[in-house]
Amino acid sequence: MSEARTAGSPPWAGSRPRVSVVVVTHNEGENVRRTVDGLLETIGEDDEVVVVDDCSNDGSTDFLTPGHDRTTLVVNDRSVGISAARNLGGQVGSGDIVVFSDAHVDATPGWLAPIVDALADPTVGEVAPVISNRWRTHLKGYGFTWGEPSLKMKWLPATDASEPYDIPFICGCFLALRREVFEETGGFDEGMYRWGSEDAELSLRLWLLGYRCQVVPGSDVGHLFRSRFPYEVDMSGIIYNVLRMTTIHLGQDASTRVVDHYAKSPAFARAWARLLESDSWRRRDEVRELRRRDFDWFNDRFAIEAFA
Repeated sequence: MSEARTAGSPPWAGSRPRVSVVVVTHNEGENVRRTVDGLLETIGEDDEVVVVDDCSNDGSTDFLTPGHDRTTLVVNDRSVGISAARNLGGQVGSGDIVVFSDAHVDATPGWLAPIVDALADPTVGEVAPVISNRWRTHLKGYGFTWGEPSLKMKWLPATDASEPYDIPFICGCFLALRREVFEETGGFDEGMYRWGSEDAELSLRLWLLGYRCQVVPGSDVGHLFRSRFPYEVDMSGIIYNVLRMTTIHLGQDASTRVVDHYAKSPAFARAWARLLESDSWRRRDEVRELRRRDFDWFNDRFAIEAFA
């Protein structure tokens, strides 16, 4: 169960790969312009930004008129959620590397080159920069783990490493894949409901498919952490996403601990009903047919605190 991808030549050996940055937004106000402007200042002349407006009604993407510098705007006439919107942006873009970015980040000068270098290793499927708090930049996250059976993210602290290194999970606020990996794996799971756990699911799936996920200490991106969202957050949808990920990827003992944790929530019954009506078990069979490792291997590899 420990079989991994084998190393080889970088898929763009001898040339600098083209990069597509996908920004998904829903009623993000001025954050969108700030994010796009910062990205355009820090990517190459041949790179692009694809903005997917997931049915905003605040006019926040109106500044992206046709012909706007190195940008493409895609507007959804109905909200499809973060996973489907990101996948759409990835399909519209044409870069060799696909970067997925929240619409409220600050792209620090120099962030891109270390990301490109890390993805030159064919055994690596997904990478991310260090994530800094926009307002308190000394607060930084180096990927995350699960600290309890809720499977809520627990940020990992800094290490002494200066080169990219393996981590269990990458935050969805800013991450990068080679296009071949994005297309091979199908990107984000569109069976997830709107928002929540889609990033952990992708990292876990990549690990079980034989890839590695890494944080890149030489790259740093700021992120706006906030206590309120510009959209409604459905708790039953959040729990459903955790249950779907659990059903697809986790072993029996770990799954029992997660279900027992959420069974106490008033939103659990609705989440469970949504799970029963979903394609989660069919998805589980499809994914497990392809994977090279199982969850026990992953749990042992990273000593996940939630299941210690």
